[in-house]
Amino acid sequence: MPNSIGIEIIGVAKDSLSEGGGIVVGDKLIEINGEVVIDHLNYQFLVSQRDFTDVLVRKKNGALEQIKLENGGGALGLELAPEKIKTCRQNCVFCFVQQMPHGFRKSLYLKDEDIRLSFLYGHFTTLSNSDNAELDRIIREKLSPIHVSVHATVPEARAKMVGNPSQGTILEKIDRLISGGIEIHTQVVIVPNYNDGSIWVRTLSDLWERRAYQKTSSKGGILSLSCIPVGITEHRQNLPHLEGIDTRFAINWLNRWKREARKYAKNWFGEPWLLLADEWFTKSSQGLPSRRFYPSNWNQIENGIGLVRRFQDHSKRFIKSDRAMDFNGLRLLLLTGSSFAPYLSQTIESLNIRANSDLQVAEVDNTIFGKSVSVAGLLCGKDLLDVATCHLLNSSSSKFDAVVVPSSSVRIDTEQYTNSSSAAPVWQFLDDMTIAEMQSRLKIPIISSGENLSQLLINIKKAAK
Repeated sequence: MPNSIGIEIIGVAKDSLSEGGGIVVGDKLIEINGEVVIDHLNYQFLVSQRDFTDVLVRKKNGALEQIKLENGGGALGLELAPEKIKTCRQNCVFCFVQQMPHGFRKSLYLKDEDIRLSFLYGHFTTLSNSDNAELDRIIREKLSPIHVSVHATVPEARAKMVGNPSQGTILEKIDRLISGGIEIHTQVVIVPNYNDGSIWVRTLSDLWERRAYQKTSSKGGILSLSCIPVGITEHRQNLPHLEGIDTRFAINWLNRWKREARKYAKNWFGEPWLLLADEWFTKSSQGLPSRRFYPSNWNQIENGIGLVRRFQDHSKRFIKSDRAMDFNGLRLLLLTGSSFAPYLSQTIESLNIRANSDLQVAEVDNTIFGKSVSVAGLLCGKDLLDVATCHLLNSSSSKFDAVVVPSSSVRIDTEQYTNSSSAAPVWQFLDDMTIAEMQSRLKIPIISSGENLSQLLINIKKAAK
Protein backbone atom coordinates (compact mmCIF):
# COMPACT_ATOMS: atom_id res chain seq x y z
CA MET A 1 0.00 0.00 0.00
CA PRO A 2 1.59 3.34 -1.08
CA ASN A 3 2.74 5.64 1.72
CA SER A 4 0.74 8.48 0.12
CA ILE A 5 -2.56 6.79 1.01
CA GLY A 6 -4.13 7.88 4.28
CA ILE A 7 -5.17 10.95 6.24
CA GLU A 8 -2.77 12.32 8.83
CA ILE A 9 -3.99 12.28 12.43
CA ILE A 10 -3.29 15.68 14.01
CA GLY A 11 -5.08 15.16 17.31
CA VAL A 12 -5.99 12.32 19.67
CA ALA A 13 -8.40 13.11 22.50
CA LYS A 14 -7.11 12.41 25.99
CA ASP A 15 -8.49 9.18 27.52
CA SER A 16 -10.23 8.35 24.24
CA LEU A 17 -10.55 4.89 22.70
CA SER A 18 -7.93 5.81 20.12
CA GLU A 19 -5.41 6.84 22.77
CA GLY A 20 -6.04 3.60 24.59
CA GLY A 21 -5.50 1.72 21.35
CA GLY A 22 -2.06 3.26 20.87
CA ILE A 23 -2.92 5.73 18.10
CA VAL A 24 -0.78 8.88 18.31
CA VAL A 25 -0.48 12.20 16.52
CA GLY A 26 1.44 11.74 13.28
CA ASP A 27 -0.04 8.33 12.47
CA LYS A 28 -2.01 8.04 9.24
CA LEU A 29 -5.55 6.70 9.16
CA ILE A 30 -5.78 4.23 6.25
CA GLU A 31 -8.91 2.10 6.60
CA ILE A 32 -12.04 1.71 8.69
CA ASN A 33 -13.62 -1.76 8.65
CA GLY A 34 -11.63 -2.68 5.55
CA GLU A 35 -12.61 0.43 3.54
CA VAL A 36 -10.14 3.15 2.58
CA VAL A 37 -11.05 6.41 4.35
CA ILE A 38 -11.39 9.09 1.68
CA ASP A 39 -12.30 12.16 3.76
CA HIS A 40 -13.74 13.41 7.06
CA LEU A 41 -17.38 12.76 6.24
CA ASN A 42 -16.58 9.28 5.02
CA TYR A 43 -14.68 8.64 8.28
CA GLN A 44 -17.68 9.73 10.37
CA PHE A 45 -19.98 7.49 8.33
CA LEU A 46 -17.73 4.43 8.60
CA VAL A 47 -17.19 4.63 12.36
CA SER A 48 -20.96 4.83 12.91
CA GLN A 49 -21.68 1.52 11.21
CA ARG A 50 -20.54 -1.03 13.84
CA ASP A 51 -20.19 -1.49 17.57
CA PHE A 52 -16.62 -2.75 17.01
CA THR A 53 -14.53 -0.70 14.58
CA ASP A 54 -11.42 -2.09 12.88
CA VAL A 55 -8.94 0.74 12.33
CA LEU A 56 -5.90 0.41 10.09
CA VAL A 57 -3.20 3.03 10.68
CA ARG A 58 0.28 3.59 9.32
CA LYS A 59 2.70 4.35 12.14
CA LYS A 60 5.40 6.98 11.85
CA ASN A 61 7.97 4.26 11.10
CA GLY A 62 5.89 3.11 8.11
CA ALA A 63 4.50 -0.04 9.72
CA LEU A 64 0.81 -0.88 9.30
CA GLU A 65 -1.11 -1.65 12.48
CA GLN A 66 -4.65 -3.04 12.82
CA ILE A 67 -6.54 -1.90 15.93
CA LYS A 68 -10.00 -3.00 17.05
CA LEU A 69 -11.98 -0.45 19.09
CA GLU A 70 -15.29 -1.04 20.84
CA ASN A 71 -16.92 2.31 20.12
CA GLY A 72 -20.59 1.33 19.85
CA GLY A 73 -20.90 3.38 16.69
CA GLY A 74 -19.63 6.49 18.46
CA ALA A 75 -16.63 8.75 17.95
CA LEU A 76 -13.09 7.46 18.22
CA GLY A 77 -11.49 10.66 19.48
CA LEU A 78 -9.46 11.43 16.37
CA GLU A 79 -8.83 14.78 14.74
CA LEU A 80 -7.85 14.51 11.09
CA ALA A 81 -5.78 16.90 9.00
CA PRO A 82 -7.68 19.45 6.89
CA GLU A 83 -8.60 18.13 3.47
CA LYS A 84 -8.18 19.69 0.07
CA ILE A 85 -11.27 21.34 -1.35
CA LYS A 86 -12.44 20.09 -4.74
CA THR A 87 -12.55 22.84 -7.34
CA CYS A 88 -14.99 23.57 -10.14
CA ARG A 89 -14.40 22.25 -13.67
CA GLN A 90 -17.11 24.41 -15.21
CA ASN A 91 -16.69 27.66 -17.10
CA CYS A 92 -20.01 29.32 -16.30
CA VAL A 93 -20.66 32.45 -18.36
CA PHE A 94 -21.72 34.33 -15.19
CA CYS A 95 -19.04 32.98 -12.82
CA PHE A 96 -18.33 35.71 -10.26
CA VAL A 97 -14.80 34.49 -9.58
CA GLN A 98 -13.89 35.12 -13.22
CA GLN A 99 -15.20 38.67 -12.81
CA MET A 100 -12.91 39.42 -9.88
CA PRO A 101 -10.38 42.23 -10.29
CA HIS A 102 -6.72 41.27 -10.06
CA GLY A 103 -4.65 41.69 -6.93
CA PHE A 104 -6.78 40.02 -4.26
CA ARG A 105 -5.50 37.18 -2.08
CA LYS A 106 -5.30 33.76 -3.70
CA SER A 107 -8.14 32.16 -1.72
CA LEU A 108 -10.71 34.55 -3.25
CA TYR A 109 -10.12 33.07 -6.71
CA LEU A 110 -10.89 29.51 -5.58
CA LYS A 111 -14.01 28.05 -7.24
CA ASP A 112 -15.17 25.32 -4.89
CA GLU A 113 -17.25 22.47 -6.29
CA ASP A 114 -17.43 20.08 -3.38
CA ILE A 115 -20.43 18.00 -2.34
CA ARG A 116 -19.06 17.92 1.21
CA LEU A 117 -19.36 21.71 1.47
CA SER A 118 -22.76 21.48 -0.16
CA PHE A 119 -23.97 19.11 2.55
CA LEU A 120 -22.24 20.77 5.50
CA TYR A 121 -22.56 24.48 4.72
CA GLY A 122 -25.12 24.87 1.94
CA HIS A 123 -22.62 25.71 -0.81
CA PHE A 124 -24.14 25.17 -4.24
CA THR A 125 -22.55 22.61 -6.55
CA THR A 126 -23.14 22.05 -10.25
CA LEU A 127 -22.35 18.33 -9.70
CA SER A 128 -19.69 18.62 -12.41
CA ASN A 129 -17.23 16.69 -10.22
CA SER A 130 -19.78 14.04 -9.32
CA ASP A 131 -19.56 10.86 -11.36
CA ASN A 132 -21.82 7.86 -10.68
CA ALA A 133 -19.49 6.65 -7.92
CA GLU A 134 -19.76 9.94 -6.04
CA LEU A 135 -23.52 10.11 -6.53
CA ASP A 136 -23.77 6.62 -5.05
CA ARG A 137 -21.55 7.77 -2.17
CA ILE A 138 -23.96 10.65 -1.48
CA ILE A 139 -26.83 8.16 -1.37
CA ARG A 140 -25.02 5.59 0.76
CA GLU A 141 -23.81 8.11 3.34
CA LYS A 142 -27.13 10.00 3.29
CA LEU A 143 -25.54 13.38 2.58
CA SER A 144 -28.94 15.02 2.46
CA PRO A 145 -30.01 17.66 1.77
CA ILE A 146 -27.47 18.96 -0.73
CA HIS A 147 -27.57 22.15 -2.77
CA VAL A 148 -27.42 22.02 -6.57
CA SER A 149 -27.00 24.80 -9.14
CA VAL A 150 -29.27 23.78 -12.00
CA HIS A 151 -29.48 26.99 -14.08
CA ALA A 152 -31.36 25.19 -16.86
CA THR A 153 -32.78 21.73 -17.48
CA VAL A 154 -32.80 22.16 -21.27
CA PRO A 155 -29.52 20.40 -22.13
CA GLU A 156 -28.35 22.83 -24.81
CA ALA A 157 -29.06 25.86 -22.62
CA ARG A 158 -27.33 24.42 -19.57
CA ALA A 159 -24.28 23.32 -21.52
CA LYS A 160 -23.96 26.84 -22.90
CA MET A 161 -24.37 28.43 -19.48
CA VAL A 162 -21.82 26.26 -17.69
CA GLY A 163 -19.41 26.20 -20.61
CA ASN A 164 -19.22 22.41 -20.65
CA PRO A 165 -20.99 20.36 -23.33
CA SER A 166 -20.80 17.22 -21.18
CA GLN A 167 -22.81 18.76 -18.33
CA GLY A 168 -26.10 19.60 -20.02
CA THR A 169 -28.09 16.63 -18.71
CA ILE A 170 -28.27 17.64 -15.06
CA LEU A 171 -31.62 15.89 -14.58
CA GLU A 172 -29.98 12.47 -14.93
CA LYS A 173 -27.87 13.15 -11.86
CA ILE A 174 -30.75 14.72 -9.96
CA ASP A 175 -33.00 11.74 -10.70
CA ARG A 176 -30.33 9.31 -9.51
CA LEU A 177 -30.06 11.17 -6.21
CA ILE A 178 -33.81 11.49 -5.73
CA SER A 179 -34.35 7.76 -6.36
CA GLY A 180 -31.78 7.13 -3.63
CA GLY A 181 -33.68 9.20 -1.07
CA ILE A 182 -31.67 12.43 -1.32
CA GLU A 183 -33.42 15.77 -0.90
CA ILE A 184 -32.13 18.76 -2.83
CA HIS A 185 -32.28 22.54 -2.61
CA THR A 186 -31.81 24.00 -6.09
CA GLN A 187 -30.99 27.38 -7.57
CA VAL A 188 -31.13 29.05 -10.98
CA VAL A 189 -29.12 32.19 -11.72
CA ILE A 190 -31.22 34.11 -14.22
CA VAL A 191 -29.21 35.47 -17.16
CA PRO A 192 -31.22 37.38 -19.77
CA ASN A 193 -31.18 35.69 -23.19
CA TYR A 194 -29.59 32.56 -21.75
CA ASN A 195 -32.09 30.90 -19.42
CA ASP A 196 -35.05 33.23 -19.02
CA GLY A 197 -38.29 33.00 -21.01
CA SER A 198 -39.32 29.53 -22.18
CA ILE A 199 -36.14 27.91 -20.84
CA TRP A 200 -36.92 29.15 -17.33
CA VAL A 201 -40.52 27.93 -17.63
CA ARG A 202 -39.27 24.48 -18.71
CA THR A 203 -36.72 24.38 -15.89
CA LEU A 204 -39.32 25.37 -13.32
CA SER A 205 -41.70 22.69 -14.62
CA ASP A 206 -39.05 19.95 -14.62
CA LEU A 207 -37.99 20.68 -11.04
CA TRP A 208 -41.56 21.06 -9.78
CA GLU A 209 -42.32 17.58 -11.13
CA ARG A 210 -39.50 16.32 -8.91
CA ARG A 211 -40.56 18.15 -5.77
CA ALA A 212 -40.49 16.33 -2.43
CA TYR A 213 -44.05 15.01 -2.06
CA GLN A 214 -43.97 13.93 1.58
CA LYS A 215 -41.54 15.02 4.21
CA THR A 216 -41.68 11.51 5.72
CA SER A 217 -41.23 9.69 2.40
CA SER A 218 -38.20 7.46 1.83
CA LYS A 219 -37.93 8.93 -1.65
CA GLY A 220 -36.07 12.17 -2.10
CA GLY A 221 -37.10 15.25 -4.05
CA ILE A 222 -36.59 18.95 -4.69
CA LEU A 223 -37.13 20.89 -1.45
CA SER A 224 -36.86 24.36 -2.97
CA LEU A 225 -35.97 26.30 -6.09
CA SER A 226 -34.50 29.78 -5.82
CA CYS A 227 -34.05 32.18 -8.72
CA ILE A 228 -31.26 34.72 -8.41
CA PRO A 229 -30.57 37.68 -10.72
CA VAL A 230 -27.16 37.47 -12.35
CA GLY A 231 -24.44 39.63 -10.81
CA ILE A 232 -22.13 41.47 -13.20
CA THR A 233 -19.00 43.37 -12.24
CA GLU A 234 -16.97 45.83 -14.31
CA HIS A 235 -14.24 43.22 -14.76
CA ARG A 236 -15.54 41.04 -17.61
CA GLN A 237 -12.64 41.45 -20.00
CA ASN A 238 -12.40 38.55 -22.50
CA LEU A 239 -15.63 37.03 -21.18
CA PRO A 240 -18.94 36.51 -23.02
CA HIS A 241 -21.21 39.53 -23.18
CA LEU A 242 -24.06 39.38 -20.69
CA GLU A 243 -27.06 41.62 -20.22
CA GLY A 244 -27.51 42.70 -16.62
CA ILE A 245 -30.75 42.78 -14.66
CA ASP A 246 -31.99 46.36 -14.67
CA THR A 247 -34.93 47.90 -12.83
CA ARG A 248 -37.40 47.25 -15.63
CA PHE A 249 -36.43 43.57 -15.94
CA ALA A 250 -36.69 43.11 -12.16
CA ILE A 251 -40.15 44.74 -12.04
CA ASN A 252 -41.43 42.57 -14.90
CA TRP A 253 -40.00 39.45 -13.27
CA LEU A 254 -41.68 40.16 -9.95
CA ASN A 255 -44.99 41.00 -11.60
CA ARG A 256 -44.92 37.58 -13.25
CA TRP A 257 -43.40 35.31 -10.62
CA LYS A 258 -44.31 36.75 -7.24
CA ARG A 259 -47.90 35.60 -7.75
CA GLU A 260 -46.72 32.24 -9.07
CA ALA A 261 -44.53 31.71 -6.01
CA ARG A 262 -47.59 31.98 -3.79
CA LYS A 263 -49.44 29.45 -5.97
CA TYR A 264 -46.61 26.94 -5.68
CA ALA A 265 -46.59 27.37 -1.90
CA LYS A 266 -50.32 26.69 -1.75
CA ASN A 267 -49.75 23.41 -3.59
CA TRP A 268 -46.77 22.30 -1.47
CA PHE A 269 -47.93 21.89 2.12
CA GLY A 270 -48.50 25.65 2.30
CA GLU A 271 -44.71 26.07 2.46
CA PRO A 272 -42.85 28.35 0.01
CA TRP A 273 -41.08 26.29 -2.67
CA LEU A 274 -40.31 28.79 -5.44
CA LEU A 275 -38.08 31.39 -3.80
CA LEU A 276 -37.27 34.85 -5.11
CA ALA A 277 -34.01 36.44 -4.03
CA ASP A 278 -34.04 39.72 -2.13
CA GLU A 279 -32.21 41.35 -5.04
CA TRP A 280 -35.35 41.21 -7.21
CA PHE A 281 -37.04 43.50 -4.69
CA THR A 282 -34.08 45.80 -4.05
CA LYS A 283 -33.39 46.19 -7.77
CA SER A 284 -37.03 46.99 -8.50
CA SER A 285 -37.43 49.24 -5.43
CA GLN A 286 -40.58 47.31 -4.53
CA GLY A 287 -41.68 46.65 -0.99
CA LEU A 288 -40.85 43.29 0.52
CA PRO A 289 -43.53 40.61 0.83
CA SER A 290 -44.62 39.39 4.25
CA ARG A 291 -42.94 36.71 6.36
CA ARG A 292 -45.23 34.04 4.90
CA PHE A 293 -43.55 34.51 1.52
CA TYR A 294 -40.40 32.84 2.88
CA PRO A 295 -39.75 29.28 4.15
CA SER A 296 -40.43 28.69 7.82
CA ASN A 297 -36.84 27.53 8.35
CA TRP A 298 -35.24 30.18 6.08
CA ASN A 299 -33.66 27.28 4.18
CA GLN A 300 -31.93 29.43 1.56
CA ILE A 301 -31.27 32.57 3.56
CA GLU A 302 -27.50 32.27 2.97
CA ASN A 303 -28.37 32.48 -0.72
CA GLY A 304 -29.99 35.89 -0.20
CA ILE A 305 -33.56 34.65 0.25
CA GLY A 306 -35.23 36.60 3.07
CA LEU A 307 -32.26 38.35 4.65
CA VAL A 308 -33.92 41.76 4.49
CA ARG A 309 -37.30 40.49 5.67
CA ARG A 310 -35.76 38.71 8.66
CA PHE A 311 -33.80 41.83 9.56
CA GLN A 312 -36.89 44.03 9.36
CA ASP A 313 -39.07 41.67 11.39
CA HIS A 314 -36.43 41.32 14.09
CA SER A 315 -35.92 45.10 14.16
CA LYS A 316 -39.62 45.79 14.70
CA ARG A 317 -39.68 43.45 17.71
CA PHE A 318 -36.40 44.78 19.05
CA ILE A 319 -37.39 48.45 18.82
CA LYS A 320 -40.52 47.74 20.86
CA SER A 321 -38.50 46.00 23.57
CA ASP A 322 -36.79 47.52 26.59
CA ARG A 323 -33.40 46.55 25.16
CA ALA A 324 -33.77 49.20 22.47
CA MET A 325 -33.23 51.82 25.16
CA ASP A 326 -29.61 50.63 25.49
CA PHE A 327 -29.00 52.62 22.29
CA ASN A 328 -29.97 55.79 24.16
CA GLY A 329 -27.45 58.54 23.51
CA LEU A 330 -25.28 56.45 21.18
CA ARG A 331 -23.83 58.20 18.13
CA LEU A 332 -22.95 55.73 15.38
CA LEU A 333 -22.18 55.90 11.67
CA LEU A 334 -23.53 52.77 9.96
CA LEU A 335 -22.02 51.87 6.57
CA THR A 336 -23.81 49.57 4.13
CA GLY A 337 -24.30 48.78 0.45
CA SER A 338 -26.65 50.72 -1.79
CA SER A 339 -29.23 47.90 -2.04
CA PHE A 340 -29.73 47.63 1.73
CA ALA A 341 -29.33 51.31 2.60
CA PRO A 342 -33.01 52.32 2.14
CA TYR A 343 -34.23 49.46 4.37
CA LEU A 344 -31.61 50.10 7.03
CA SER A 345 -32.34 53.86 7.02
CA GLN A 346 -36.03 53.22 7.64
CA THR A 347 -35.23 50.97 10.59
CA ILE A 348 -32.67 53.33 12.10
CA GLU A 349 -35.09 56.24 11.90
CA SER A 350 -37.55 54.29 14.04
CA LEU A 351 -34.83 53.28 16.49
CA ASN A 352 -33.62 56.88 16.89
CA ILE A 353 -37.14 58.03 17.74
CA ARG A 354 -37.67 55.22 20.23
CA ALA A 355 -34.27 55.32 21.96
CA ASN A 356 -33.29 58.98 21.50
CA SER A 357 -30.12 57.79 19.77
CA ASP A 358 -28.19 59.44 16.95
CA LEU A 359 -27.47 56.72 14.41
CA GLN A 360 -26.80 57.68 10.80
CA VAL A 361 -26.71 55.44 7.72
CA ALA A 362 -24.17 56.06 4.96
CA GLU A 363 -24.59 54.37 1.58
CA VAL A 364 -21.35 53.03 0.12
CA ASP A 365 -20.92 52.59 -3.63
CA ASN A 366 -18.71 49.72 -4.78
CA THR A 367 -15.89 51.25 -6.83
CA ILE A 368 -13.82 48.04 -6.78
CA PHE A 369 -16.33 45.71 -8.46
CA GLY A 370 -18.51 48.43 -9.99
CA LYS A 371 -21.65 50.24 -8.87
CA SER A 372 -23.87 47.48 -10.26
CA VAL A 373 -22.60 45.32 -7.38
CA SER A 374 -24.70 46.74 -4.57
CA VAL A 375 -24.66 44.12 -1.80
CA ALA A 376 -22.90 44.93 1.46
CA GLY A 377 -21.00 41.63 1.56
CA LEU A 378 -18.85 42.62 -1.43
CA LEU A 379 -17.78 46.02 -0.14
CA CYS A 380 -14.03 46.41 0.24
CA GLY A 381 -12.17 48.20 3.01
CA LYS A 382 -11.07 51.04 0.72
CA ASP A 383 -14.63 52.04 -0.19
CA LEU A 384 -15.82 51.77 3.39
CA LEU A 385 -12.84 53.81 4.59
CA ASP A 386 -13.37 56.54 1.99
CA VAL A 387 -17.04 57.03 2.87
CA ALA A 388 -16.34 56.96 6.61
CA THR A 389 -13.53 59.49 6.21
CA CYS A 390 -15.79 61.84 4.27
CA HIS A 391 -18.52 61.72 6.92
CA LEU A 392 -16.09 62.15 9.78
CA LEU A 393 -14.44 65.15 8.12
CA ASN A 394 -17.81 66.78 7.65
CA SER A 395 -18.70 66.29 11.30
CA SER A 396 -17.22 67.53 14.55
CA SER A 397 -14.59 65.26 16.09
CA SER A 398 -17.03 64.16 18.78
CA LYS A 399 -19.91 63.47 16.41
CA PHE A 400 -19.66 59.67 16.35
CA ASP A 401 -18.76 57.16 19.04
CA ALA A 402 -17.95 54.45 16.48
CA VAL A 403 -18.23 53.42 12.85
CA VAL A 404 -20.23 50.27 12.12
CA VAL A 405 -19.21 48.13 9.12
CA PRO A 406 -21.31 45.29 7.64
CA SER A 407 -20.39 42.01 9.25
CA SER A 408 -20.94 40.28 5.89
CA SER A 409 -18.03 42.26 4.42
CA VAL A 410 -15.54 41.02 7.02
CA ARG A 411 -13.91 37.59 7.24
CA ILE A 412 -11.19 35.92 9.29
CA ASP A 413 -8.00 35.77 7.23
CA THR A 414 -7.53 32.01 7.11
CA GLU A 415 -4.20 32.38 5.33
CA GLN A 416 -2.68 34.21 8.29
CA TYR A 417 -4.70 32.72 11.11
CA THR A 418 -3.28 29.50 12.56
CA ASN A 419 -4.49 26.97 15.10
CA SER A 420 -1.93 28.17 17.57
CA SER A 421 -3.46 29.13 20.90
CA SER A 422 -1.31 32.27 20.91
CA ALA A 423 -2.55 33.51 17.55
CA ALA A 424 -5.37 36.03 17.34
CA PRO A 425 -7.81 36.02 14.42
CA VAL A 426 -7.16 38.70 11.83
CA TRP A 427 -10.45 40.23 10.68
CA GLN A 428 -10.13 41.73 7.23
CA PHE A 429 -12.08 42.90 4.20
CA LEU A 430 -11.87 41.46 0.69
CA ASP A 431 -9.04 43.83 -0.24
CA ASP A 432 -6.97 42.68 2.79
CA MET A 433 -7.50 45.85 4.81
CA THR A 434 -8.05 44.81 8.41
CA ILE A 435 -10.45 46.28 10.92
CA ALA A 436 -7.44 47.24 13.03
CA GLU A 437 -5.92 49.18 10.11
CA MET A 438 -9.18 51.00 9.43
CA GLN A 439 -9.54 51.86 13.09
CA SER A 440 -5.98 53.18 13.21
CA ARG A 441 -6.55 55.43 10.20
CA LEU A 442 -9.94 56.78 11.31
CA LYS A 443 -8.95 57.16 14.99
CA ILE A 444 -12.35 55.85 16.02
CA PRO A 445 -13.62 52.39 17.08
CA ILE A 446 -14.76 50.09 14.24
CA ILE A 447 -17.58 47.69 15.13
CA SER A 448 -19.04 44.81 13.13
CA SER A 449 -22.79 45.11 12.64
CA GLY A 450 -23.85 41.51 13.26
CA GLU A 451 -27.02 40.18 11.63
CA ASN A 452 -29.46 42.38 13.57
CA LEU A 453 -29.76 45.20 16.09
CA SER A 454 -29.49 42.85 19.03
CA GLN A 455 -26.14 41.53 17.82
CA LEU A 456 -24.95 45.04 17.09
CA LEU A 457 -25.69 46.01 20.67
CA ILE A 458 -23.71 43.01 21.91
CA ASN A 459 -20.76 43.98 19.68
CA ILE A 460 -20.88 47.57 20.97
CA LYS A 461 -20.73 46.39 24.58
CA LYS A 462 -17.84 44.03 23.78
CA ALA A 463 -15.91 46.86 22.15
CA ALA A 464 -16.45 49.06 25.21
CA LYS A 465 -14.77 46.58 27.58
